[in-house]
Amino acid sequence: MASDQGQVALPLGPWKRFGILGGSFNPVHVGHLSIAQQVLDALKLQRVFLMPALLSPLKQKDPEMASPQDRFEMCRLAVRHLKGLDVSAFELNRGGVSYTIQTARELRAAYGTEAQIRFILGSDSLPELPAWREARALVELADFTVVERREEPLRDELWKQLREELNPAAEVKLRASVVKIERVDVSATLVRQLLRNGEKIPGYLRRDVEHYIRRKGLYGAPPQPTKGPRIVTK
Repeated sequence: MASDQGQVALPLGPWKRFGILGGSFNPVHVGHLSIAQQVLDALKLQRVFLMPALLSPLKQKDPEMASPQDRFEMCRLAVRHLKGLDVSAFELNRGGVSYTIQTARELRAAYGTEAQIRFILGSDSLPELPAWREARALVELADFTVVERREEPLRDELWKQLREELNPAAEVKLRASVVKIERVDVSATLVRQLLRNGEKIPGYLRRDVEHYIRRKGLYGAPPQPTKGPRIVTK
């Protein structure tokens, strides 16, 4: 579709420096938002887009997966009023399994070589990267920003794995893309467990997102918590 000036409309808007944080967002939580905001600031990007996958290649048979519409709406609610963050239905609208290599190629074709496009990747996803579709071509084509997650620290063994399963050039490029951030230790798995058990959510979700989940009964969550505050012992 062309604009009034005869130019092709860009799929994510007229940005020159932006990041893509892809994932299932099942559900989106404050850890996702913290990563997006910190990368936005660290790299001085104009926008970071949460991009829910229609069908994640490694989670196609997840029985707890909420619908694409629900996951998109939770992302929309999560980024509301957060400066510089947005949500995109790019992969939802494309249909089929959401392969990052396809997204990277389509965005690069749309925005050209001048745009700075950063694909944000948590260290918990790095071990799976060699199994992604056309992984070597993806690392060569796309610019990543790697952030460390507590569940998968950036150890030497991980870099060795990437060197062996991809190639030395991929390891060098990925190492150079690491951005230090303050980690927020929360996972979607934990959030779903707390919701399913009727426990309170101790600041892991934005309020509008939690209300949406409870209103729709996602993940087996009751309309209100049925148990007292969660006690965490160390």
